[in-house]
Amino acid sequence: MRARRMALTVVFALAAVLPVMAQDVGHVAEIHSNRVKPGMTQQYEAGRKKHMAWHRSQKDAWSWYTWEVLTGDATGSYVVGTFQHQWKDFDGRDKFNAADGVDAQANMGASLASSPMSYYRYREDLSSGPEILPPPTKIVSITHFMVKPEGINDFIDGVKKVGEALKKTNTQMSGANHWYQLLNGGEGPHFVLVGDRANWASFQPPSDKTLDAIMEEAYGKEQGAAIMAALRKAYRSAYSEILQYRPDLSYVAGK
Repeated sequence: MRARRMALTVVFALAAVLPVMAQDVGHVAEIHSNRVKPGMTQQYEAGRKKHMAWHRSQKDAWSWYTWEVLTGDATGSYVVGTFQHQWKDFDGRDKFNAADGVDAQANMGASLASSPMSYYRYREDLSSGPEILPPPTKIVSITHFMVKPEGINDFIDGVKKVGEALKKTNTQMSGANHWYQLLNGGEGPHFVLVGDRANWASFQPPSDKTLDAIMEEAYGKEQGAAIMAALRKAYRSAYSEILQYRPDLSYVAGK
């Protein structure tokens, strides 16, 4: 019975994600999570710099951005990503990827404990604006939402209504908010909220007004509460972390 429930969960998760994949155009991100072996951070960073120099020497047309994880279970690890691709962009890079892998292994293989890869789609329909890179802000706040397969529509609808409420009430945010949805390479449905932060001071909310109060102001007490209740029931867990952009470990094409 338990196995059957797990199988049904996978089926529903795929049913929720696959239509999004079919519609995706130009907003695919490839993300690598680099877990460093204990005591080998210095070796990893030196190797990452050499590897990014290799990308520069090859005149790679793709930019690769690196962040250091500052909080949470992954503290001390690194996130490396390339953004704003269409699926077809990944065709025809086999030879380059093979050479890339050889150089990465030579420079970072000894210092890496693991390096899982995944693909995400930028959800402009949920975000406060278009995906803009480069350069990334100095710091980003990350919140991962593990959504219930049966709650994916309520989650998306709720996020959209929160965005509309912020506009209706002219609520100022600490920075732009960007949403990504996992396409492949992990448990899902999985949505990620990325908040741009220029500095640590920007983590202080612009006002003491709660999200529930904003929703009440925008939609009225009953409707606002109903939207928030449906949104909160739509996901089973949330996890937050802070990442710091590392330009010294990144490669920006054309620079």
